[in-house]
Amino acid sequence: MTSRDISRAAATAPLIAIATATALALGGCSLMEPASVETPKVQLIGSTWLAEDIDGGGVIDDAQSTLVFGTDGRVSGRAGCNQYGGAVTVKGASMIVDQVFSTKMACTAPALMNQETRFLNALQATRSYRVEGTKLVLVDGEGKARIRFDR
Repeated sequence: MTSRDISRAAATAPLIAIATATALALGGCSLMEPASVETPKVQLIGSTWLAEDIDGGGVIDDAQSTLVFGTDGRVSGRAGCNQYGGAVTVKGASMIVDQVFSTKMACTAPALMNQETRFLNALQATRSYRVEGTKLVLVDGEGKARIRFDR
């Protein structure tokens, strides 16, 4: 190896290191959904979340309101006493839930029916989301946190 070859190798070593680091960093991003620098990094597809708070009013402990992200662009779960489903569109940190439908069983307790109504209204008002530690927070168009979930 000549001194010229050694100089050329020394000059390209930092470029190779940068390219390798960039490839590793970008490769890790591809496993997360949605993939964007500005977007919270959390796997939504296939995940299930349990509501801890709805519009700052808490939740009834034994009445679980859940959110399940399907692999087909849909969400579903339990709203309180009824099952629900709908379409979801996620682009970056934007999230829109629409075409929401639910079963029509009458809840036995008025407080449970109130929680279910608040949950479904807040879900349909969702325009974005953020992640706070292990929490998923759905946010409306005015920037207000509407539903806070944990896994």
